[in-house]
Amino acid sequence: MSVKPGQAHLHRSVRMIGVACGCYVGHHASGVAPRPSPCQLLTAAGARLKMRQTTMAGRVVSALAVGVLLAACGGNSGRTTRVTPTPTPASNSTAADSPAPTLLPSPTPARVTPHPTPRPTGAPTPKHAPPSGAQHVLVIMEENKGYAATLGKCSADPYFCSLASKYASFTNSHGVSHPSEPNYVAFDSGGINGCTTDGSCAANSLSQTDLGGQLTAADVPWVDWQESMPSACFTGGSSGGYALKHNAFQMFKDNQATCHSLPYPGSSAAVSALDGASAPDFAWISPNLTDDMHDGTVQQGDAWLKANLSPILASSWFLDYKSTVIVTMDEGDAGGANQIPTVVISSHAAGVGGVGTSINHYAVLRAIEGVYGLGYLGNAASAPGISNFFG
Repeated sequence: MSVKPGQAHLHRSVRMIGVACGCYVGHHASGVAPRPSPCQLLTAAGARLKMRQTTMAGRVVSALAVGVLLAACGGNSGRTTRVTPTPTPASNSTAADSPAPTLLPSPTPARVTPHPTPRPTGAPTPKHAPPSGAQHVLVIMEENKGYAATLGKCSADPYFCSLASKYASFTNSHGVSHPSEPNYVAFDSGGINGCTTDGSCAANSLSQTDLGGQLTAADVPWVDWQESMPSACFTGGSSGGYALKHNAFQMFKDNQATCHSLPYPGSSAAVSALDGASAPDFAWISPNLTDDMHDGTVQQGDAWLKANLSPILASSWFLDYKSTVIVTMDEGDAGGANQIPTVVISSHAAGVGGVGTSINHYAVLRAIEGVYGLGYLGNAASAPGISNFFG
């Protein structure tokens, strides 16, 4: 069939617009023509127009047909950029049409294991609350050898010296008097209270308030362990390696209603008691006359300290609570300075080393009273504060 010039012009315009608009589509890949869209119908209809002459009217009709087709395809003179929509997976009418594409699963983000929030430096979190809810404090009192013969040399007491280097060691610490008894009484009550010699104060003879009476009044469980004591709350002046002059708690009347002074049971039993359900919050240990260096050597005292203290430092009583151990001495025999070793072992004292603050027994008593919220007895009220080194 012959096509006149006007018809050819219109036919080409229609085909070009159809292609540009995405309407001029050939056969489907399956060989079956798809159902025509409205846009395609318009394009086909325009293609069948017959122009019989190339008149001005024909050109006008051609222009009108192009405009109609552009409007049908959504065109606007070609100035708007065509946006290709994101393809949507087609739903198959039957499972037999083609196998469903395998969708790759989105990668699962790697599981992040949260790290526990670090706890504050001070002290480990308790596994269970102490009976009174208070901190744990242990005092071990050595005897007589003084600072120079112990921490001043470190040749005979490597264990004690290792504690001094690892924790806080007060290098300017002093006893308050001579001989032994007034120092024990001062540590326990804030003053000598007339006990000026060994044996000047008998058991159950002092009416003043002491640390033991304060702890009892505040419902703080406590124990006074005396190595080689023949029986609980023994009132005699001495027996074997036990001496009353090294046990000030037995001298005060406010400790007699309930017996707190007990024979030291040894390291294993002591740890069992400390880790038990009725554990004391405060404990005192006086080794016997050999093990505290009074009659024995520095080497003997250091060996006892290692054998008895190291298990306590590994116990839950110490590790799982805000705990403090003080290892000190009643007096220093050598020289007139009465210098004594005083080592504070706690989480807050770890890594401190030497401390030059001048202290004595009253400062240690003050710190213990502060831990338990007690009032300050006698000279403890004006003593330097060292509780910041406690657990």
